[in-house]
Amino acid sequence: MGNEQAKGFSTNAKAFIIILLFINIAFAVKMINKYYSMKDLGYKREKTFKEETTKRVMKAFASVEEANTLVNEIKQQKESAETAAKLLAQRELELQRKNQEMNDAIAFLESEKAKLQGEIWALEDQLSLARQTISDMRSGK
Repeated sequence: MGNEQAKGFSTNAKAFIIILLFINIAFAVKMINKYYSMKDLGYKREKTFKEETTKRVMKAFASVEEANTLVNEIKQQKESAETAAKLLAQRELELQRKNQEMNDAIAFLESEKAKLQGEIWALEDQLSLARQTISDMRSGK
């Protein structure tokens, strides 16, 4: 007994491993088949949806060409609306810039007005002082 060498797995272990291997292979085959069946169902659903949509278009417009014409018109209207929106956005930016320029000009003119008003008051003070000096000189004769 002491000299015997281990020759590998026992027969029961080998049988158990083979059974597990077959179970794994069977499970993998089952999953692959399930995947392909789901893939086919998805394709069929997509195909039936497309056919149903085509039927609805035919009922609504009597022909695919009319539907395409309508779609093209809507597309052109959308493009023209986008162009108009871009132009309006540019116009708005221009108006904002001009409004800012006007506000700056108003502020500048207000400061000029205040400056000129101060000069007017100073000149009026000088004029009244000069009149008083002249009247004092005349009365002092």
